[in-house]
Amino acid sequence: MQALVLRGTTLTVEEWARPTPGPGEVLVRVLAAGICGSDVHAAVHLEGIIEETGPTSWYADADLTEGLVMGHEFVAEVVEVGPDIREWSPGDRVVKAPARSTSRPRPPRMAGAYSSELNGAFADYMALWEPTLMAVPENVSVEVAATTEPCSVARHATHEGEIAADERVLIMGAGPIGLMAMLWLKHDGVELVGISDPVAQRRELAASLGADLVLDPSDPGFADELEAGFEAGPDVVFDCVGIPGIIRQAMDAVRPGGRVVIVGVCMEEDRFLPFVGINKALTIKFSVAYTRDEFAETLAAFSSGAIDTTPLVTRTVDLGELPEEFERIAGGDQLNCKVLVLPP
Repeated sequence: MQALVLRGTTLTVEEWARPTPGPGEVLVRVLAAGICGSDVHAAVHLEGIIEETGPTSWYADADLTEGLVMGHEFVAEVVEVGPDIREWSPGDRVVKAPARSTSRPRPPRMAGAYSSELNGAFADYMALWEPTLMAVPENVSVEVAATTEPCSVARHATHEGEIAADERVLIMGAGPIGLMAMLWLKHDGVELVGISDPVAQRRELAASLGADLVLDPSDPGFADELEAGFEAGPDVVFDCVGIPGIIRQAMDAVRPGGRVVIVGVCMEEDRFLPFVGINKALTIKFSVAYTRDEFAETLAAFSSGAIDTTPLVTRTVDLGELPEEFERIAGGDQLNCKVLVLPP
């Protein structure tokens, strides 16, 4: 089968061994896979990340000499099941969620976006552990289902913010996670949700999706517009950017006694002045991943139409275009929101 393989910092599309499902596993055909910012970061920084984070890293099982196949945002179709699988059949559409409670033994190998044992979703096929599977409702499109994972990331972040309907929220960054967090907050009935981004196309998309206030942080009048929109400052600020300096900007923007939720993954060292946080009695929380219940909540919202991520999918490519697409994104192109990899 074809797969996008990362070795060191080099990405190539090449032949990769098609996995065979063993006990407790199913073989799936990838229907669509999303490119996550963490994939692009890993293609450049993975060796340094492993060195910095050691055994606690998501990437601890990665062997960049042997090579690995990334891709963790996906929807797939079951094509073959292991010898002990009775719950799933060929043709079932699935996503991979955190594993449910089960007595089924965990296999010695696990498909993971950053593991060299089994490939991730930037490939034709994957082998998945059955307890991680979650069925995709029939009325949910392939494109929307492929956004289940990042939309669950955004859902978890909004839960971490513990936001009341009468609180005011600023989301920094109108990328996929920031926009999905905005959709969830509006779904929850939060009255004032503002979003800031220096890219005009992203601000326009945020406005079309229902943002109450859209700001340009590069505008000299940003501080005045922020004060006009939020008076004493937003109660909660989400960092959905992940570049040096944003945490400090969020601390400056939020009201005294407010909360800052860090969702953006910054791959460089950052600096901020702790006194600012102490002076304003701020709470700063780092949010990561999601729960199985949040995956189920996301799929239910897709099925009911309460959340629609269709407008966020602004570009599609095939597997053969991925090396060039990674280079384009790493080069700073922010005109597209969510890019999906579709079979030819």
